[in-house]
Amino acid sequence: MENISRDTHRKFLKIYFTVIRCSGMFALMPSTKIGWRILNIFYKYLNFAILIFYQITLGADALNHVTDITIFGNNGCFFFGVCNSIFKFWKFSVMQDKIIELAEEIYSPVDVLLQSTDRGILVNIKSVLFWEQLQYYSCITSNVFLTIALLFLTPIEKGSLPMRAIYPYDITVSPNHELTFFYQFYCVAYCLMVVITIDASVIGMMRWLTIQILALTNNYKYCNSKLSKRAGLVSPLKACKTLEGIDAMKIEYEDTEILEFLAFDKQKVEDCDDDYIGRFKSCIKHHQRIKKLMNDFNDIFSDFLMMQFASSLLIICFNGFMMLIEMEKGANFIKFFIYLSMCFGQLLVYCYYGNQFTDVANSLTYNQWMSGWESTDERNNSNKLSNLVTISMIPTLKPLGFKALGLFELSMPTFLAIVKSSYSTLILLTTVASD
Repeated sequence: MENISRDTHRKFLKIYFTVIRCSGMFALMPSTKIGWRILNIFYKYLNFAILIFYQITLGADALNHVTDITIFGNNGCFFFGVCNSIFKFWKFSVMQDKIIELAEEIYSPVDVLLQSTDRGILVNIKSVLFWEQLQYYSCITSNVFLTIALLFLTPIEKGSLPMRAIYPYDITVSPNHELTFFYQFYCVAYCLMVVITIDASVIGMMRWLTIQILALTNNYKYCNSKLSKRAGLVSPLKACKTLEGIDAMKIEYEDTEILEFLAFDKQKVEDCDDDYIGRFKSCIKHHQRIKKLMNDFNDIFSDFLMMQFASSLLIICFNGFMMLIEMEKGANFIKFFIYLSMCFGQLLVYCYYGNQFTDVANSLTYNQWMSGWESTDERNNSNKLSNLVTISMIPTLKPLGFKALGLFELSMPTFLAIVKSSYSTLILLTTVASD
């Protein structure tokens, strides 16, 4: 079981958490030698100090040219990006234990869903794995391309640097120039690595929570044991072979349909109460578990998501402004276009998966009511049955969703609202620049 989970849905989480540990955001494992653990702590605070100093140099140059909207806009593009990186760095550092615990609680039920005999859930898992793999390689590619674009696609004069900033020493002389250039390269590469790795791990948790809420909504629909079968569990090896036999590029909509009542834990079928009430109570238990996971996720990441919204709005705005200013300068235009595209895509992915989760969760009430209660053997005890169904429907009237400080929900309408706000701010900047 450990091997199949490590080689399937936990594969990329393990990679991301390894990078996060090696970069100093997470502490190394207790089994690691004490020397490496001390070095890791030193590296963590060194990186934090480096990023803070980099932020100060960008902010100082922006304040020094606050009346020049072009220079201010150029600095603003990167200043808010670094703000986002520093905040995520800090968040993962101080919340390490809670984040690791939450990830384990989210990923563990998928270990069991992977062993299900129902092909529909395996097809859904295979689809998520395909997008996780695509995201992984996209993250690496975008990190490399954006680092190159920010530093090497900018035409610079002799003695100047690709990123505007103010330093307390002369950057035009050697070796100050070479060392500062390397310093900027390191800051840009590290900031991008922080953002991409952390975002990928958080989005991964959102994906696997969506798989679980999808399984739960279908379980509610299949509570009547007279009308639908309970899916069994197979060995991890057989499950792995079945998963490998599914071609993610040839998945049809019909293939994703779940046709059986799924197990979220390893309890044997013969040990379960496989009547309507037994299945419905099992659904309620896992519904409460998923609600708790959602509350924990929002408690940990609500300010994180709010920071993402705010920084994305400002970065999109300033990058759009700089693209208009640098329209005739090919290299600069490409640099800002790549940066804008990455930020735009980052926000889109967050809102898309948040919207996907909400769409599935909104069908809970309907599936509870369509659970086949009217055809059960317990229909003679109508009061008990109606109370079980109707009372359990009350919590579903309050929709589940990923929220930023309880104010904004991750959804496509929120995405459009941020883009519209960015456009409005962009119009204001261009109006000020033209005056």
